[in-house]
Amino acid sequence: MTTLHSRKSIDRSPLRRTMAGSGVAPSVTANKQTTQIGQPIMHFNSRIRNFSLAAVIGCVALLSVGAASAQQPIAPAATLEVAPATIVDAQPNYVMEQPVPPREIPFRPTMDRTAYDAAKARAANSYAPGAVKPFTEAFAPLATPFIKLTNFNAHSSTEGLRPPDTHGAVGTTHFVQITNSHIDMWTRQNTQVLPLAKSVTLATFFNYTAQTLFDPRVVYDSTWNRWIVTAEAFPESTTVQRFFIGVSTSADPTSSFFIYNVNVNFFGNNNFFDFPQLGMDQDAVLITANIFNGNTFLGADFFAVAKARLYNGLGFSVPVFTGLVGTLAPPIVRDQNASTFLIAAPPEGTTLSKYRATNTSKTPTTLVGPVNVSVPAYTVPPSAHQPGTTKLLDTSDSRFVNASTQNGVDLWQTHTIALGSFPSPKFYRLNTSTNTVRQSGFYFASGTSDDFNASIAANDASDCFVTYTSTDASVGTNAQIRLSGKLSGDAGISAGPNAFTSITFYHPSADNPERWGDYSAVTTDPLNAANAWLVNEKVNAGGLLWGSRIVRFGF
Repeated sequence: MTTLHSRKSIDRSPLRRTMAGSGVAPSVTANKQTTQIGQPIMHFNSRIRNFSLAAVIGCVALLSVGAASAQQPIAPAATLEVAPATIVDAQPNYVMEQPVPPREIPFRPTMDRTAYDAAKARAANSYAPGAVKPFTEAFAPLATPFIKLTNFNAHSSTEGLRPPDTHGAVGTTHFVQITNSHIDMWTRQNTQVLPLAKSVTLATFFNYTAQTLFDPRVVYDSTWNRWIVTAEAFPESTTVQRFFIGVSTSADPTSSFFIYNVNVNFFGNNNFFDFPQLGMDQDAVLITANIFNGNTFLGADFFAVAKARLYNGLGFSVPVFTGLVGTLAPPIVRDQNASTFLIAAPPEGTTLSKYRATNTSKTPTTLVGPVNVSVPAYTVPPSAHQPGTTKLLDTSDSRFVNASTQNGVDLWQTHTIALGSFPSPKFYRLNTSTNTVRQSGFYFASGTSDDFNASIAANDASDCFVTYTSTDASVGTNAQIRLSGKLSGDAGISAGPNAFTSITFYHPSADNPERWGDYSAVTTDPLNAANAWLVNEKVNAGGLLWGSRIVRFGF
């Protein structure tokens, strides 16, 4: 137990300019507590008010009626109230103790577990050694991005958790990588290997040790030059599960952060908040998550918080929308669109589910949907094969694992689905005005490769960038980190270059398949629109530990 040593007042300076639609960004003064070794102790709380059974029933009803009725606004089920943040400045040479974590974080599908296992078994049964992918699209020659010097080994497994959930974002001065359960900040420069500026456990970063932290995400707001970091913890009790939001107080991620500690067991009923995703529009930070009770999926949650409050460490009160389509991906909105579009891919089917949020930084926030966007039929992907072993790699279900990119009428996403007997990523460029697909297509390393764990981002010119994992047992290729993309006018995405090939297969446990991912990340460069930066998983020497790699690439 840490002993309280001192308390002092800290003046938090306001944002440099006014948030659009939010008035003048306020400043705030709050207390910081420190221990004898200089580590701050957080004291804050969150609570839910205005519960409405009618609202909950209304949310469920909206999901079961026709498209016309579904266009009525969805009533929020509750209001989340969160106290002002505490400032934390985690020291790189100090590592807080944390609970002994589980070795493996289980994957929770949003379809019935028995049905999911059966779907994965059907996909596995389609495998035939020597098979080749079925013919898909035929494209004219495509522009292919290339690696631009920076390409190096980043964080490796040190906390005993798998999969790594490796995520990251590039800013003007740093690249920030976050994993289970660590955060690493690399100084940006034009070299192959970036110097490490700061490296701490998530327990240290969030100043929290009650439970293991996992499912981390990070984004960089290039308009306001702020870093946003999130992670959840395993439940403390049947009524308490913590979710943390960290917002940098400046453009420097190695400096202090406002830390919010939110109890996301909104109804105190032993529900589990899982696979949170992080996005943002012009004025708000966007959070979604899947909600489970035991193994039963209850729907996805969504809430949005005004940047003007988060970026100044202020408390907030926001509506929480529940019972939504599973694994709902928020967008990174690159323009001033008054509408924010969230999208989900059910585990299998012929449609994607789109929601429209408005007034995300104000009261009342409105949410409308879902609207079905028709796509060719898809199913969950088979697991990926590795050479020299019967060990498989988990390719998850057909979910969108990362935030979309929204710009104008375009909404960009990618997921891994079955392509014949192979897992393969497919990208979508959706038209949010007509609810149609403008462009889409598979991308993969070769006709015999297994490709998965993909992420996508797009710039203002509608060029897109992707990263994915690839194996090819037929030619002895262990897990690769690959990259590709397309210029706006190109019809599809090429195989792209390989950034790294693991020297052995992955076999950290007796499980089969072995957990992989759960996600990768690619973000556009705020200093050069033709570039992007990726972070993805690799296998370390010996095959027992995961590693990761950061790569800069572009056209």
